[in-house]
This record gives sequence, structure tokens and C-alpha cells, in this order.
Amino acid sequence: MAKSCRSCQRPLDPDRDWIEKFLVEGPPAPPESRATKADLRQAVAERDHLLSQLHAMALRMLAKELAIAASPSLSDDRTPAQIHTDMRRWIQDRELTR
Repeated sequence: MAKSCRSCQRPLDPDRDWIEKFLVEGPPAPPESRATKADLRQAVAERDHLLSQLHAMALRMLAKELAIAASPSLSDDRTPAQIHTDMRRWIQDRELTR
């Protein structure tokens, strides 16, 4: 029994070409997974934990940036190296007080 293409009605030979086989039989079945539901739950829990850690880290970095921006003006006559050193010291002091 010759099958035909759904769109152009041309006869297809499934043994000739993988595209024709795909058109006749549809997509192949996905490979059988050996992961259990417990494995999937564990993977989702690990992903959620890592995302929450990343979110917390981003919030801490934003808080530091906002605290630095709200600090007294840095537009005095210090050199960029001195300003960088002062900012690093200020960040370390803030982390130590937590």
C-alpha cells in the first residue's frame, strides 16, 4: 500500500528517505528515560536551591551597590586608587558587622 504526502499527495517510499519515513510514520518515539520520579524531584529541588542562592547573591550585590551609592560623596581630591581602597574597606567593614 503506497502512502502519500499529506500536503502534495505525492506517493512516498518510506524505505528511501528518512524525511519520507518521518512524513509517513511521524516523529520517532523519545528514548526511554531511566530517571525515576524521585530523581526528577531531586533535580528540580537542586535547581530551585541554586536559583534561590543566585537570587540571594544578586540581592546582596544590589544592596552593596545601593549602599555604596548612598554613602558620602566620593568627589573629593582622592586618587582613583585611594577611592577603590576606601570602597573595598567600606565593603569589608559592612560584611564584618553582619
